[in-house]
Amino acid sequence: MIEERAVTARALVGERGWSTRRRVETGLGDEMRSTLAELYTLDALFEHASVASFARVSLELMALGAPADLVAAAHQAALDEIEHARVCFALASRYRGEPVGAAPLEIPAALALRSDLVEVAVSTFVEGCIGETLSAALANEQAARATDPEVRAALELIAADEARHAELAWRTVAWALREGGSRVRDAIARLLPDANRYAPEVVAPADDALETHGRPSLTVMREVQRRALLDVVLPCAQALLNA
Repeated sequence: MIEERAVTARALVGERGWSTRRRVETGLGDEMRSTLAELYTLDALFEHASVASFARVSLELMALGAPADLVAAAHQAALDEIEHARVCFALASRYRGEPVGAAPLEIPAALALRSDLVEVAVSTFVEGCIGETLSAALANEQAARATDPEVRAALELIAADEARHAELAWRTVAWALREGGSRVRDAIARLLPDANRYAPEVVAPADDALETHGRPSLTVMREVQRRALLDVVLPCAQALLNA
C-alpha cells in the first residue's frame, strides 16, 4: 500500500526468475485456460507485492521497539510470500503455456514508514486481522473445492501460511494494545462498525465451472468472506478489546 493505493508489479511473459514453463493444461478449452491464467497471474502479483509489505512491516516494528518474536515472524512471512508468488506464477504459466513473471515493483525512492503506534495498529488490523484472516478463509475454501493435485497443494500451502500471517497480525495488535492502551483501543473500536468495507476485493468467476481448478464462483467466495468476518474477525476483535 502506497498512499492508500494497492501497488503491484506488471506481469511479464517470459522467464523472470519467478517461474519456469510448466506442462500445458490440455484438458480445458482456450477460454477456460486463459481465464485461469489471468486469475492466477493476478494472485501472483498480489503475493509478490506482499513480500515488500512484510519487509516494510518489519522496519516499522523495529522503529516502534517491538519484541523480537514479532520482527522475526514478519521476516518469515515475507519469505512465505515469495513462495506463494512462485507457486501462483507457476500455475499461471501452466495455464498460459509459457512462463509468466513480474516486472520491477514500483517503490518510491523515499517510502514513508508509519512510526505512530496507533497508525501501525490500525493498518495491521485492517491489512492483517481483516485482510489476512479473510484471505486464509478464502484459500482454504479454494483448496477444499479443488480436485487438481497441483492446484490443491498450492492452495493448501497458501491457506496454512495466511492463517499464520493472520495470527501474527492479531499478536501485533495485542502488543500494541498493551503498549498504547486506550488510544489504540479506541482507534480499533472505531473500525468495527464498518469492518466489512475493509474486506479485500474478491476476483472470481461468475459460475462454478472452474472450481475444480481452485476458482469457486464469486457468490461462494463472498459468502466465505462474510462468514469469516462475522464468525472470526468481529468476535476476536471484541474479545481482544475487552481483555
